[in-house]
Amino acid sequence: MGLGSEYSRRMDFDRIIDRSGTLSLKWDNPKNVPGKPGIIPLWVADMDFAAPPAVLEAIGKRAMHPIFGYTTATRGYSEAVSAWYAARQGLELQPDDVFMGPAVIPGIAAALQAFTEKGDAVMINPPVYHPFFSSPEDNERRVVAVPLARGAEGDWAMDFEAMEKAAAEAAASGSPIRAIIVSSPHNPVGRVWSEGELESLLAFARRRDLALICDEIHSDIILGDRPFRSMASVAGPGARKLVVLSGPNKTFNIAGLHICNVIARDPDTRRAMTRVLGAWGFDLPNAFSLAAAMAAYREGAPWLDELLEYLRGNYRFLLDFLAERVPGIGVSKLEGSYLAWLDIHALLERLGEGKSERNFALRLEEEGRVRLSPGSGFGKEGEGYLRLNLACPRSLLAEGLERFTRLIG
Repeated sequence: MGLGSEYSRRMDFDRIIDRSGTLSLKWDNPKNVPGKPGIIPLWVADMDFAAPPAVLEAIGKRAMHPIFGYTTATRGYSEAVSAWYAARQGLELQPDDVFMGPAVIPGIAAALQAFTEKGDAVMINPPVYHPFFSSPEDNERRVVAVPLARGAEGDWAMDFEAMEKAAAEAAASGSPIRAIIVSSPHNPVGRVWSEGELESLLAFARRRDLALICDEIHSDIILGDRPFRSMASVAGPGARKLVVLSGPNKTFNIAGLHICNVIARDPDTRRAMTRVLGAWGFDLPNAFSLAAAMAAYREGAPWLDELLEYLRGNYRFLLDFLAERVPGIGVSKLEGSYLAWLDIHALLERLGEGKSERNFALRLEEEGRVRLSPGSGFGKEGEGYLRLNLACPRSLLAEGLERFTRLIG
């Protein structure tokens, strides 16, 4: 019996799999103590579903060979990724357009090293995934934060007028912006950018001669009606200083295997990226990461299709639960990713918590025994929000929400 056979029921996503004792960042919480209920973690962005059967089979097969030596990424990997993009997005990539990287955040750092210098300014659009702040700063770049705008319906959008103003001011000061890092689909607000927005973003980057670094790690997790379009598609072949970072990590729940796709359709851009990654010693892949990724891209589509339907059901469950039980909480429309963005400003005011969603999140974890991500971790624009991970069995989501409501009374 193959390794994947043990989990042949995994497309029943309601199955609860015990992750305790696996050194799980998400589940092995030091605040889990005898005498108290275990904390339900609805925060860090991995899923509580087993990986697809084909992935487990591939890892098991590789593990049966007793030697784990240096491994090379064959052309077959790039071909598998290219075939996946063609089938899922209609994007025709050449195998040379795609190569393997260690993970998205090191990929962002590599792009900053390749296309900017120490002291250069880098634009981001908060609230946004916290490494967008830390990666430039850790690489001695200066962050220029241009917040997303809120529409009349509470939706989020890139503020191109403010972005142009910030770029002009930076240029006038003698310290022009050299790069922009973009989250697409956006983490944490859940937007899938429209084609018009992506075209405007590309035009802005070209007009200002910016390196355009696109984190598209959630691009396969599309829950709304708007189809996802990669910036690699919008820009077309030969786009200079455009680096798209994606991967199987979120899609197939193999984040701990650390792998990503680097898409660079311009030869000079490819050379700049491979030079930096090579200098860091990231020129050879992990044997298990490679086996898992190739199996996922070649055989994981049916599993993903069922996963997406389950996640849409979890999203509907969340909306219905909050509307019935906690009507004062707003939820940004979730178009992409499995991360719901909750507006709790009214709840905090009712509870007398001020705007400190971080203090509320700590109380929720310690007293309510459920953990969500405080919005201020995504920049000051996230104050008054919580991020909730929907990618778990529905019974866990339901229990987490019940604990939430019991805490607030």
